[in-house]
Amino acid sequence: MKNIIPMVKYHPDARFLTDYAAGSLPASQALCVATHLHYCALCRQKNRELTELGAELFMQLQPAEVDHSEFERLVARIAVVPVNQPAKTRQAQVVSILPTAINKLANGNLEQLEWRRIGNNLRVANLNLGDQQRETSLLSIKAGGHVPHHRHKGDEITVILKGSFSDHEDKYSTGDFIVRTRGETHRPVASQDQDCLCLSTLDAPIVMSNWLLRIGLYLYNLAAAPQRRQA
Repeated sequence: MKNIIPMVKYHPDARFLTDYAAGSLPASQALCVATHLHYCALCRQKNRELTELGAELFMQLQPAEVDHSEFERLVARIAVVPVNQPAKTRQAQVVSILPTAINKLANGNLEQLEWRRIGNNLRVANLNLGDQQRETSLLSIKAGGHVPHHRHKGDEITVILKGSFSDHEDKYSTGDFIVRTRGETHRPVASQDQDCLCLSTLDAPIVMSNWLLRIGLYLYNLAAAPQRRQA
């Protein structure tokens, strides 16, 4: 049966799309935009238009030597990562419909990543992108489960890869590009019919309302820190 992706409601704003087309976004944020483009035909068209416009403007400039962007280096890393042939399991079926970049970063099997549990409903797997300023992870929320109520100390981008979740503002589905800014609080709840899988990048830790979960998140960040330094 063909997978039907709901219409995407939430998109990157003009700044994200322009910087992405120019190759000037940090690797983690560029990965989020690229992932959204996998699901959103409207933004793919906008990206093509911006890229064509950028090419025209570039042709009018004097040649200058420039460094490769962070995202170009990330693409180069992804290109050489071998993708294992997924086993015929439910998990492998999920991987097969994910964006290519996510599939390769997961080496063809999400369960091979180092997942850590936070509370009863949330699992987190860190993705090493070599970005020391931001933490990028995959989040898996059980069907009907919720992420503990928390406050953002910085900016966070979330792109839904599978399923959906809701908070006090709206319901978000596959492909949605959701931005949370410093000071915002919410409590995402996954839909009852399936687990929710998300890509998330943030530039400052979140603060859990429950002090026991704060300790758990602190220990998770402590364990993940050496991996980020080695990237």
